[in-house]
Amino acid sequence: MVRIVTDSGAHLPPELFRQYEITLVPLVVNMGGRTYYEGEDLDLEAFYHYLRTSPTLPTTSQPPVGRFYEAYRQLSEAGHHIVSIHLSSALSGTYAAAVAAREMLPEAEIHVVDTRLISVPQGILVLEAARMARAGATAREIVERLEFMKARTVFYFVLDTLEYLAKGGRVSNIQALMGNLLQLKPILKLHEGRIEAHERVRTTQRARARLQELIREYARGRRDLRIGVMHTRLSEVAEVIARTLQEELQPTEIFVAEAGPAVATHAGPGGLGLACYGE
Repeated sequence: MVRIVTDSGAHLPPELFRQYEITLVPLVVNMGGRTYYEGEDLDLEAFYHYLRTSPTLPTTSQPPVGRFYEAYRQLSEAGHHIVSIHLSSALSGTYAAAVAAREMLPEAEIHVVDTRLISVPQGILVLEAARMARAGATAREIVERLEFMKARTVFYFVLDTLEYLAKGGRVSNIQALMGNLLQLKPILKLHEGRIEAHERVRTTQRARARLQELIREYARGRRDLRIGVMHTRLSEVAEVIARTLQEELQPTEIFVAEAGPAVATHAGPGGLGLACYGE
């Protein structure tokens, strides 16, 4: 049987990871002079407390190669083939760490996939892979399906401030300063695995409305829609948007997931993102 491995940059409702026995390798968050593994010894409440009270921003890094090696070794020794699905190699060294671990187990069948995505769109692909594995698909069939899906998946998001992205080196300090001074809310997107500005609007409410418009535009004429709603400390807003899109678009699936500390380090509180896959 094929088993699915991913990193904690993939966001899904926690019960789905358990239901489909998805192996989750944690991203690393460094804060207060200590190293934490996301979801193991660092939860969101402790993370946001640190974010509110500390003058220094946490930093993040990919999982150690050894964490992937152990996950792969245990699954392969149990007789499983492995599809390992990871956040964009343009944003993190996670994919490279997974490839390095695969090379340490040449006898195992391990397929490592660079989704060129992160957060809920990565989660959409992970969930599809897990369901295919449960249904008896081969590793190669799953990889082919993921390659098809990632080219047809979009992700737009808006942040309350660009301060955290700037501190983490994802946008320039000048971009962040201009956005904040002009009270503009840049709508960002993933393009070829990287974060890019899509357009700018004024006010948070307009930005959130525009996110929904972008998903409606993408969904028009497409079928088998899968939608993910990502948020950082905006659960009520995210749930309302999910219900609205469910009623309007009738997707095959829609879910809400809160971003973990590694992504929230760069997004900050008040972030909202919408992902959509459609054929």
